[in-house]
Amino acid sequence: MANVLIVKNLSIQFRGLAAVSGYALSLEKGAIFGLIGTNGAGKTTVFNMLTGALVPDSGTIAFEGKDITGHRPDRIAKRGIARTFQNLRLFSGISVLDNVLVGAQLYKHYGYFQGILGLPAARKDEAALREKALELLEIMGLADFASREAGSLPYGSQRRLEIARALATRPKLLLLDEPAAGMNPKESLELMETISRIRERFGVTVLLIEHDMKVVMNLCERVQVLCYGKIIAEGTPTEIKNDPQVVEAYLGRSVRHA
Repeated sequence: MANVLIVKNLSIQFRGLAAVSGYALSLEKGAIFGLIGTNGAGKTTVFNMLTGALVPDSGTIAFEGKDITGHRPDRIAKRGIARTFQNLRLFSGISVLDNVLVGAQLYKHYGYFQGILGLPAARKDEAALREKALELLEIMGLADFASREAGSLPYGSQRRLEIARALATRPKLLLLDEPAAGMNPKESLELMETISRIRERFGVTVLLIEHDMKVVMNLCERVQVLCYGKIIAEGTPTEIKNDPQVVEAYLGRSVRHA
């Protein structure tokens, strides 16, 4: 299967300290791939470089065969890479539906004045975007909360809303930064089922950072481990949880029961 993302020798320093060094990744289309490591290992920094929030000091990022290294976040989003964040970044004071519509704005076809004047083309476009947003809320189990303020939702539901908003940008590659953070075991199980369903329904490739090893080991086909900004292992979940270097550096013996 073709690689949707190829990263080579990606490195970045902050005040002379190497945050990520020589990072590489070949990500197959349609895969669910896990990126794990201790706090401060460089995982979110990798996401920030992949999505244009940070410009690497060296290395290359190729998405669908095109070099996107150092491109602006909006250009990368339009190419088909979307992300969620470790700390929720919802618009808490507006409705759940409007949060998803924010992501859908990448695909509006009408101009500013058409929207202000409420011309037929703008109304038709808005109706189509609204229908798509409601479909995503249904998929994420949030349709009944469409009119509620996003900030009033339980934490787990807010996590799912952030994924719905990312999906509204119609990504080919979805980056999830600790999607199970703060979830109870039941919510984590539901999340795994949802991510698998998203992959099947939309054909999206998923790259996720996660500390919940049950999620990683039961959801991902391959896993990569970062330690102090460098890759120390990559393989199947079984290979990773039995790798002595990984167990010593990060996982601990308890992961064998994940």
